[in-house]
Amino acid sequence: MNVVPLIAGVVFGGIGSYIIFDYYRFNREVLKTQGKILRYDEYQTKSDNRKQTMFRPIFEFSLNGTTYEVESKTSFSSHIVPVGRYTDVLYKKGDEGNARLAKGNGYGLGILFIGLAIPAIYLGVF
Repeated sequence: MNVVPLIAGVVFGGIGSYIIFDYYRFNREVLKTQGKILRYDEYQTKSDNRKQTMFRPIFEFSLNGTTYEVESKTSFSSHIVPVGRYTDVLYKKGDEGNARLAKGNGYGLGILFIGLAIPAIYLGVF
């Protein structure tokens, strides 16, 4: 038994499960409306001496005469929706400030973490 891959696998599996649960919980309770991409907040990340430009969308949507401007908590490697275009926005009633773009609201990252966890756990056990 190798402890390091086992621990890494359990951690990755836990993170992946949390991401999937969070998306499931959010998507079960949301309402959908149209919002407009206002701009992107651009920043640099550095990993293994490589810089990558990431983009965090800032969008607005209106409900019952109130306009909400939201900075996405999710970053992307490109402009997923062009500035000025309308796109689907998901929000919870009473928590409009935590709205999300429907386009970036998927289970993929959680599945990736679980996919990485499986071989790590296997290597840790066998």
